[in-house]
Amino acid sequence: MKNKNITPITVEYFVENYHLKNLGNDIALFPSMRVLPQLTEARRMSLCVFIGICTSGIITLEVNDKKRVVSSNSVMVITDESVVNNIVFSDDFDGFGIFISYKMLHDILVDVAYMSDLFLLSHNHPVFDIREDEIEIARLYFDNIRKRLDMDHHRYRREVIRLQLLSLLYDYSNAFDRVINQPQKKDKQSRGERMFVNFVQLVEQNFRTQRQVQWYAKEMDITPKYLSEVISTVSRRTPNEWIDKFVTTEMRNLLRHTNLKMSEIAEEMNFPSQSFFGKYFKENVGVTPSDYRNGIEK
Repeated sequence: MKNKNITPITVEYFVENYHLKNLGNDIALFPSMRVLPQLTEARRMSLCVFIGICTSGIITLEVNDKKRVVSSNSVMVITDESVVNNIVFSDDFDGFGIFISYKMLHDILVDVAYMSDLFLLSHNHPVFDIREDEIEIARLYFDNIRKRLDMDHHRYRREVIRLQLLSLLYDYSNAFDRVINQPQKKDKQSRGERMFVNFVQLVEQNFRTQRQVQWYAKEMDITPKYLSEVISTVSRRTPNEWIDKFVTTEMRNLLRHTNLKMSEIAEEMNFPSQSFFGKYFKENVGVTPSDYRNGIEK
């Protein structure tokens, strides 16, 4: 039976229930991903991100209502607010991973030059393959972080772990560059890339209540026309397409994984009426909300 709301996944939950090595509620380290629960019901990532590497076997799951298959030598990235369900492991599945609080990740990403790639990856490529040598490097990072987590009395333990995570994310971004065949970028972000990152962050925080490009442009102190030109150039999507993506993803999750009434979803998503909600959903998804809830997709 569906819940009224989608049960959250938090760093605190795994720290308390799985006795993982941790840095307070900012990090929970999985030396083996076999301890992850096999879930059929939906859970929402809450103020955290999961990065996992599969070393053997297969895990299948749905991320924001899309089926994903993670096999050996694959990276799995589940970001804040994503909804996961139908998690099933093969008997020989294993790997290692880490939960990072959104707060700590945000502090780390301030220094990451390839920020826009990481955001694009989180929305469009939650699973991708990496090479054997990249897995070994990642394993070294995880082993070093695990050792640092044991050093309770190290005066600069948090700072050292933060730097190790920063290094891991640089290598992670480099692997993504190769996967999508992007040319080598400059060491520093362009103004357009920084603007794109700021825009995506604003949309993540406000898409439930704000769906007008003009509002985001005003918040960023630029004109709507300039915002549209920059976002379209950097991401190959218009600002409206990004906003619609966030809105429809949340609608799908609420329709499939909660028992909220249509009128309640419309209210939660700040639509003036259920009919406006239904029209918006059909225009962007291709079927009515009722059909989608019943498993019918275009």
